[in-house]
Amino acid sequence: MAPMNMEQFLKLPKKTRLLVWACLSLAAIVLLLSGADWPQIAAVLNPVYIFNFHLAPWGVLGLCILVCYVKRGAIRAGMETAPTVPYLIAGLALFSAAFFIPLSDPFFLLRLLTAVVGLFAAAFGQGALIPIALLLSYAFAVTVPVLINTCLGPSYAMTAVTPVAWLFHLFNLHIQVSGQVFRFLQPSGQPLAVLVAGACAGPATMSVFVVIFTLMMIDRTLPRSVALPIFLFGIAGTWLQNVVRIVIILCAGYFLGKRALDIAHYYTVYILFPLWYLLFAGIYFQCDRNNMG
Repeated sequence: MAPMNMEQFLKLPKKTRLLVWACLSLAAIVLLLSGADWPQIAAVLNPVYIFNFHLAPWGVLGLCILVCYVKRGAIRAGMETAPTVPYLIAGLALFSAAFFIPLSDPFFLLRLLTAVVGLFAAAFGQGALIPIALLLSYAFAVTVPVLINTCLGPSYAMTAVTPVAWLFHLFNLHIQVSGQVFRFLQPSGQPLAVLVAGACAGPATMSVFVVIFTLMMIDRTLPRSVALPIFLFGIAGTWLQNVVRIVIILCAGYFLGKRALDIAHYYTVYILFPLWYLLFAGIYFQCDRNNMG
């Protein structure tokens, strides 16, 4: 029996291609994980590590899976069509790119997903359009905070430090500001210095906002004349809630002491951003209803 060529494979029934894709994906995952530092991966998957300021990528991944489920009808409809050459090239390019993604936190899941989605695109063509968009959204949430912290850390931090310092000066609080460092006396009289790093200014929450907005646009698309203003409003609101978070953390330390500062530092991000996004989502869906009306 002659070996099957690519053209013959692409003409196979959907269920057969799905089985082949699943087998190839499993083999690719095993190959991509070869040489992995398993103790390090186990530590990264530890819930304590995840909830200690590493939750954002997992939250985005969960939302992407949810959108994939909601859009399963559109994905299935696209899978019925035979893959075209552009999708085949894009899929193989994604699969090849996976081998250049680091096998380290926070990239190791992106490495695996890129290969799996790439193979899906090669096998199912148009059916991979939504999964590719979701993969790019997840990649954005993973890579942008790392790039900002690495390349623009101090500059990005100052976008939050400057308004916070202005507010403290306005209310005449005895807090000294030197660059990214805030210095003040705790109620106990002990001095405390707090560094506001680039990560503290919220690149992760900003990237999560952009991704969630993109997912909402995939589900309920707004006209460009409405989408752009509401997107800019969301960017400004996300920046503002990051500023408010830093103010709350520093005020907790200033008025209540270091323990209160540590508690505020840990919990505020899990309270403020969801509250802000609930408000934003309400405005977004109201705009969507007005547009439909």
